[in-house]
Amino acid sequence: MTAPLRAHLLLLVIPLVIPLVGLIGYNAYRDAEDALAQARTAQRPLAAIIASDVARTIESAHATLRRIAERPRVQAMDPLQCDGVLTELHTLTPEYANIVTTDRQGRTLCSAAPLPIGQPVDVGDTDWFKKLMAEQRFSVGPPHRGPITGKWVSVLSMPVHDRAGQIVGAVHLPLDLHAFKLGLTPQNLSADSRYGIISADGTLIWRNSDQEHIIGTRPDWPIARRVMDMRNGDFELAGLDGVERYYSTTFIPEAQWVAFFGVPSAPLVAQAHRKALISAAVGMLSVLGLALFALALARRIERPIDSLTQAIHHFKQGETALAEPSGPRELVDLVTDFNTMMSDRLAIESELDTQRRQLQRAKDRIDLALQIAQMGMWSWNLQTRMVHSDEIMAHLFGYAPEDLAQVPIEEWRRRTHPDDLQKLDPALRASLKGESAQFEVEQRIRHQDGHWIWGLWRGRVTERDAQGRALVMVGSFHDITERMKAHEKLQLAASVFTHAREGITITDPRGTIIDVNDTFTRITGYTREEAIGNNPRMLQSGRQGPEFYAAMWHSLTTRGHWTGEVWNRRKDGSLFAEIITISAVRDARGEVQHYVALFTDITELKENERQLEHVAHYDALTGLPNRVLLADRVQQSMLRCQRTGQSLAVAFLDLDGFKAVNDHYGHERGDELLVALAHRLKAALRDGDTLSRIGGDEFVAVLVDLDQAHDCEPVLSRLLHAAADPVQVGDSLLQVSASIGVTLYPTDGAEPDLLIRHADQAMYQAKQAGKNRYHLFDVAHDTAVKTQREESDRVRLALERGEFVLHYQPKVNMRTGVVIGLEALIRWQHPERGLLQPASFLPAMAGQTISIAVGEWVIATALAQMAEWKALGLDLAVSVNIDALQLQTEGFAVRLGALLAAQPGVRPDRLELEILETSALEDIAHVSNIMHRCQALGVRFALDDFGTGYSSLTYLKRLNAEVIKIDQSFVRDMQSDPDDLAIVKGVIGLADAFRREVIAEGVETIEHGSLLIPLGCDNAQGYGIARPMPAHQVPEWVACWRPDVRWQQRDKAPL
Repeated sequence: MTAPLRAHLLLLVIPLVIPLVGLIGYNAYRDAEDALAQARTAQRPLAAIIASDVARTIESAHATLRRIAERPRVQAMDPLQCDGVLTELHTLTPEYANIVTTDRQGRTLCSAAPLPIGQPVDVGDTDWFKKLMAEQRFSVGPPHRGPITGKWVSVLSMPVHDRAGQIVGAVHLPLDLHAFKLGLTPQNLSADSRYGIISADGTLIWRNSDQEHIIGTRPDWPIARRVMDMRNGDFELAGLDGVERYYSTTFIPEAQWVAFFGVPSAPLVAQAHRKALISAAVGMLSVLGLALFALALARRIERPIDSLTQAIHHFKQGETALAEPSGPRELVDLVTDFNTMMSDRLAIESELDTQRRQLQRAKDRIDLALQIAQMGMWSWNLQTRMVHSDEIMAHLFGYAPEDLAQVPIEEWRRRTHPDDLQKLDPALRASLKGESAQFEVEQRIRHQDGHWIWGLWRGRVTERDAQGRALVMVGSFHDITERMKAHEKLQLAASVFTHAREGITITDPRGTIIDVNDTFTRITGYTREEAIGNNPRMLQSGRQGPEFYAAMWHSLTTRGHWTGEVWNRRKDGSLFAEIITISAVRDARGEVQHYVALFTDITELKENERQLEHVAHYDALTGLPNRVLLADRVQQSMLRCQRTGQSLAVAFLDLDGFKAVNDHYGHERGDELLVALAHRLKAALRDGDTLSRIGGDEFVAVLVDLDQAHDCEPVLSRLLHAAADPVQVGDSLLQVSASIGVTLYPTDGAEPDLLIRHADQAMYQAKQAGKNRYHLFDVAHDTAVKTQREESDRVRLALERGEFVLHYQPKVNMRTGVVIGLEALIRWQHPERGLLQPASFLPAMAGQTISIAVGEWVIATALAQMAEWKALGLDLAVSVNIDALQLQTEGFAVRLGALLAAQPGVRPDRLELEILETSALEDIAHVSNIMHRCQALGVRFALDDFGTGYSSLTYLKRLNAEVIKIDQSFVRDMQSDPDDLAIVKGVIGLADAFRREVIAEGVETIEHGSLLIPLGCDNAQGYGIARPMPAHQVPEWVACWRPDVRWQQRDKAPL
């Protein structure tokens, strides 16, 4: 019997030993795996440190670039006035290879480092610069060798905006990649560690080894590809040196780079294996000790059980010897008890079956109740330290039932919120020690998905040992998360209500106050007890009418809220302004439960606004409306005129002689004079009129409700008298006068600002007319000036766009057929109206500076065309019409010389300048001097349209022009008009007398030429010879033209 019993006892130990051996092996394996996992993740902080260093450097550069871009001298983008702070900042920041500014096209303007001599640096074609201009925000460029420093850099760039917000260029900080410093300490790292930075496209930015050869390259390494693909994570891979390493990567979003760090894996694997072997050895020694303990225990159990087994064997055999037991009392008692137990067994089993069914029904009811109440049950075996949880608890925490079937108490503590352990531990200790019947505590447990669940934990010790030590504790868990959230919201609402800086009023649906906060009592003066039970109407000031409150209630009823400004009355009777928001609080059915009003006392703000309004709209010295209020008054008066059909006058008044008073008596007396005159001038106006001081000694009066234009004259006369009367200022009697300019609306249908400017212009006319008077603005003249200005602007734009062209009209000798030259005539190739003749645009240029620019363009274009013809073998003279204003411009001869010098192939004597005989030449002597200087250059002159002006003989005598041109108006009708024929003969005679060449314009028929030749005028131009033509048609025309045979047969007749 001994051997089998011992064998059974050993068989009981073997099932425990085998799993224990497996568990030891598994733990050794897990220890190795955990060690390797810790080794793999050990470098994660190092990769994060690299990423943090890079991000911090980029953020610092971003802030530096933003400050540089805001500097006015940088925004000016002037390469001749570079901001000195660039050089200073470059000295202080060695991590940057340079500090550079570029314009919008990428041309380098300023550089802290010296620029290459004679080699402009332009980055406009680089992808990173195009990206910067396209995205218009801070950017990080790819690594490349800097064109200025020659170093490997990554350019950090920021657009530069001018004051209008337009991009005018950029500022760049090239990050020196060789000088780049990281927060890692190489002495504490393995020599085989590899770490660095790589861009998202695979370009290597920086590495801790072999920097010179690999920075800026895009290596096709497996490691580089894994870094780019992973961005954030860990992996193991062998490098080009054959060393297996664990790598960790961290993405740097500021630059679209990835930081990586790798350590050799072989030492880490060896260390993990050593740890696993030690763990396995300790476990096997524990198993051996357990086996020895089991053998000893089997020996002790065999002896007492052997006697009991013998007795049971006899009982099974039905031997009667058992009825009278012998031997030790303990064995006799055991047999007796056994016989009694067997007889009672059936009765007990029947009773137990009945109770079992009752307990099952009760348990089912309890489980159903717990499920409905969402209450879980748990039990804690303090000996095994394992906690069993039911399905409800597993469901509440997001786990499968088997996951929480047996969980160590330490795991539950790890899932408990750290702040709640302080209240859990005392309550649990008191219950375990028996100091309290049960423990009850509210604490948070982490859900499987990571969020916290508030729970009400209750527990009670159900089993204790002989010494009173707790063995088993059973309890429940109830999810109170929603209740705690509601409690927190109530606490927050109460705190906001109590501490809000705004007054808060809560009423019921009928408007009766049910609560107010402390700020309400401080603003209104009513205590909380005085306010509760009353209606907010107790605060009404009477400044808002019934329609105001009707609109407010309409908004509350339809929209559920209302916001506005209200004047209310405090308890002491004083008024205060408040900005208030009232909201309706509704229940789930949409019924109003409360109204909540939040208001802020803005009385002081309203007073400040009133003062600012006065300062913004009234002159500080005189108290009169200023320019801002004047504009509004003029606008309102114009609207009134539109409604009534009446007129208004805007009178601009400037004091004559006030500056002398200021200079002689000082500004203080001058200010006193201004104040006195302001009062007088205001008194001279009618009710409804406005007087404004817009600065210095300038006033503007707005006269309204005028039925006729002359209705303003009495008021203007009173203003003149009021300004001219002497004023006693201190002990001095001061006197000034006024000049007034007046414009009328709607006769002058301008905007308010333009009306004032028109009145200002008229005021200057009054001053020029002798002062102390008024002058009415001439609308028709102003319109004509505007029209001319607009036409002049259109001409200027046409010149800038290159829309002008020259046509050329030949000048010939009618008898010999020689082409003696051409006259250059300007045309406008209008993009919409087609080719325009000079008469449609030259009048707009008369007297305007644009005529000088156009005239210079005509000379330059004609010279260029002459050079082109000469290259074709045509040496043709060209005459150009020149405006009197251009001729008399200072430096005309010098500029003409420069234009001639620009075409060295053109002989100066082939250029002829035609002066219109009707031109307004202000100084004949000066003009003659200019002509002499131009003639010294070789240029010829002609008097155009001779005979049409009043000074023909004077011009002929004093202006040394080589050619006289007979105006076409005389030539056209000389066959039928004896007077015109006499004038033609006279001009030809004068030319002969003064030894000048003569040419006739307007030769339109053969008869014109046939009449001119006998009179002594062989040279002519006109439609009878050729119309003006584009330059490209001239060579062909010259080659083909022949004079009429009748002209060749005519001889000169004696005059």
